[in-house]
Amino acid sequence: MSSEILLGRQGRIVNYRMSKKIIHPRFSILQFPGIETREDAGRELLGHVVAWETPTGKSIRGKITRLHGRNGAVCAHFKDGGLPGQAFGTFVKIIR
Repeated sequence: MSSEILLGRQGRIVNYRMSKKIIHPRFSILQFPGIETREDAGRELLGHVVAWETPTGKSIRGKITRLHGRNGAVCAHFKDGGLPGQAFGTFVKIIR
């Protein structure tokens, strides 16, 4: 897909990236509809910038940096402290 088609596409925030003992709140796992495999996610989503809109209207931006698992999920890095827990289950939008 071209990047123009991806602009404005919404993905769901699934969770933080976690290990056995540590939660990484600056990294969030995102799942986009229509992306079913690791290869599709790597080809179409890596490097794009996403934004989450807070209920007060503020926008928090992050960049899709890596793949997560085999089912098309990706990790996004939010440098400004990460996303709050209230963001789980809501949507992010590809803006660039």
